[in-house]
Amino acid sequence: MGVRRRRKPSRFSVLMTPALARRQECATIRYLSDVYSMPSPWPAVVDPPWYHVWPLQLPYKIQITFRIMPSRNNFAADLILICNSLDAGGIERVVMTLANTWAQAGRRICVITLHDKRRFYSLDPAVKHVVIDRAGLNRLLDLVRWIVARLQSDRPARFWLLGVIFGALCRFGGRSLYRAYISIVYTGEAFLLRRALKRIECNLIVSMGTSINIITLRACRGMERRVIISERSDPRRLSRFKRWDVLARKFYNRADLVTANTRGALRDMSGFVELGKLAFVPNPVAPVKWNGNGSKGEHAPSHSTGNSHPFILNVGRLVDDKAHTILLDAFALLGERFGSWRLSVVGEGRLEENLRTQADGLGIAERVDWHGVVNDPYAFYHGACIFALPSRVEGMPNALLEAMSCGLPVIVSDAAPGPLELVEDGVSGLIVPVNDAGALAAALRRLADDPQLCNRLGKAAKARVSEYELPKAVAQWETVIGLPALTPGTVSAV
Repeated sequence: MGVRRRRKPSRFSVLMTPALARRQECATIRYLSDVYSMPSPWPAVVDPPWYHVWPLQLPYKIQITFRIMPSRNNFAADLILICNSLDAGGIERVVMTLANTWAQAGRRICVITLHDKRRFYSLDPAVKHVVIDRAGLNRLLDLVRWIVARLQSDRPARFWLLGVIFGALCRFGGRSLYRAYISIVYTGEAFLLRRALKRIECNLIVSMGTSINIITLRACRGMERRVIISERSDPRRLSRFKRWDVLARKFYNRADLVTANTRGALRDMSGFVELGKLAFVPNPVAPVKWNGNGSKGEHAPSHSTGNSHPFILNVGRLVDDKAHTILLDAFALLGERFGSWRLSVVGEGRLEENLRTQADGLGIAERVDWHGVVNDPYAFYHGACIFALPSRVEGMPNALLEAMSCGLPVIVSDAAPGPLELVEDGVSGLIVPVNDAGALAAALRRLADDPQLCNRLGKAAKARVSEYELPKAVAQWETVIGLPALTPGTVSAV
């Protein structure tokens, strides 16, 4: 009887052996020009030499890339901060500010993000950054849509018919598919996060953002760690997203502590969270780093903002909640008497093209400057004459805090409770009805015509946000979350 020869595995099966499967962090499949990521149970520590990349070329233009991690990657931390990413955003800015401040003070800080597809903020080298690649889970729906589009574009009738049927199922069952997608994605993310947390020796965890809070609470169940969640937006907006409202009411009370950056949010959450678990923590406002020349009310420095005329400033994502359409309408209503004034919009978002079209239709396109995301917003704060934020929904916007800390006169809408905790009409700013372009235009004219009023409101605004200054805010965070104080000259042991 002949000896049975052992079959030599293919290159693909070699990579998928159990030994490597236990160590892989992520597999990225590139098919033609489309990229889809498949996560695995192990997170990746971003900074080298924690992992290395192993590419594999396969036929049919498919490439699989593995990030291989060491078999053990345990370390200790005093605090773990969890957020979605380090992209430009309010939550991300707070995480970056707190992590860097504590790390520079000698604390062992770990930041966990669910993806690192685009990084805007930088962490201190002493901060350990762990990434759980969420991109693959987020692209599942995009993959389905791509398949449908691919099938519909092919000439063979059977592929076209299959695409039509599949597309119809997606359209008519979209809501059910979305619920299933959310359930699968967030269950998977909770599993991946739990695996990552088990590899870090830390008893204090702080998460930020509604979806991240829910994922963290699911991941930490039964782990006997102190879990603190932070709601960073207006909880009333969750009523627009019934699924999130239900999940928040179900999971939030499981946390050891629920914090918010507005007292109005705490009142709204008192209906489904025990009062003893609720606490207020402020957004820290980093010290002003702008070194340009020029003072309030003067022309903006052209080298920093590209503007040499008095201008109105708005900073925020270009999404519907920020009500940029109302701001453009109000700016157009100012009239020829304010023809030398300009509107500067700092930020980016999916509505930018529509907003540019609106500005062109209103005849103000030549007086509106779109700056996108900038690294140094303080050049704009110090060069602007007025800060306008007519949002429909807000938590506690960092942009408003920064503008007030720079002594800018501000205009906000009456829709969001967060800004109303800072701005008292006629004292530390002006308040206008939400979605009222006429009222906003009148407020802009009032400030543009009265430099003394601008100066008085700016001084009051700066005094109002003094409690949000970095040292005070960080000290309050440490007290609320129970982070032990460091004596001067001591460093947390590694």
